[in-house]
Formats: sequence, C-alpha cells, structure tokens
Amino acid sequence: MSDDEEDDVGIKAGTVVDSSKANYVVMKLLGEGGFGAVYKVHDQKDPSKVYAMKVEKKLESRRHSKLKMEIAILKLVSAERKQSHFTTIIDRGKKETYFFLVMELVGKSLSDLKSKRPNKVFSVSTGMGAGIQCLEACEDLHKYGFIHRDLKPANYACGLGDKKRVIYILDFGIARKILNVKGELKTPRQSVRFKVGVQYYVNTG
Repeated sequence: MSDDEEDDVGIKAGTVVDSSKANYVVMKLLGEGGFGAVYKVHDQKDPSKVYAMKVEKKLESRRHSKLKMEIAILKLVSAERKQSHFTTIIDRGKKETYFFLVMELVGKSLSDLKSKRPNKVFSVSTGMGAGIQCLEACEDLHKYGFIHRDLKPANYACGLGDKKRVIYILDFGIARKILNVKGELKTPRQSVRFKVGVQYYVNTG
C-alpha cells in the first residue's frame, strides 16, 4: 500500500476505528504489502488490550477480497477449537473505504528473527524446532481443506508472552480451498491465470 493509498483510507497514528464491539486506536504501522497494511492498535477503553489490525482497501477492480479469505480460515479454525498455530479473531468490520480485521498480536516473523542471527542462520536446534512447528501449522491448514500458496519465513511469527515459543502461520490472502463439501480433493484447475507465492521460495521449497 502506497502512502497515497494510506491517506485515502485515512489511517494514521491516533486514528480511531470504531465497531459495534469496541473502538480501536491506531498506534503505528507494522507492515504493508500489495493487498493492504497491518497496524498495531489498542482498545480505546482499555489500552492494555493491544492487537493487530489488518486493513484492505476497497477496490472495485479487485474481484476477490483477500481479507475475506483470511477471516473465513480463522473462523473455521476457531470453530474447530484448534488454534495453536493460528491467531484469534477479535473483531472485524468495514468502513467507507476499507475492510478491517482485528486479531491477536504476535511477535517478530521468522524472517526478521533470522536476519538478526550471526550469519543470518538459526542454530540447528532452533531451526529444527521452528521447522517442526511450521510443518504442524501447514498440516492443520491442509486438514481444514486449504493450501496457503505463499509460505515463506515472513509469513510465520513467534507469539508474545507465554506464547513466545509458539510459531503462528500468517497471511491467508491467496490461500485456496482444495476440498469439496464431501471432504474430497477438488479437481485441479487446468490453468492458472497468475503466479502465486514468491519465486525464490517456489524454486527452493
């Protein structure tokens, strides 16, 4: 999301995003990408309650909402009561120019943590432990009938507080449902109109 787009939706530090459930005060921008931005926010009535808020700008040219897919997956996981590697939805809604999703705040991504290590490499034990949790998260997602399609270190993050050793899988904007209503694999598409994922991780994954 460019600076112009950010101005278009009117989100900056101090902005209050209201919903029927609560009002959220924007603290700072955490990150941004091609489909929107993520902000750190707190509950206006209780500033100790801090969350992440993902925002997607409304665009008539966009056929599918990336945030809608994310919400669908997180709601499904919540209903199954198996959230060990998935963030919890706190709130969601829409404004005149954007959709928003408020969810559990997590810590730094594996990409950020790895970049701060000597030689930018995890120790063997850390790498193995992280790898196992990343695979567990993928396995759970597949059991729910979805594939992620954009797996990379930036889309995994550690939790906070007593969950700091838990790895979360993030960003389901381009995930795809692979099971039908009977729980059977859907027939693969013969062609795909666009490439998904990051080329480096597609080549080395």
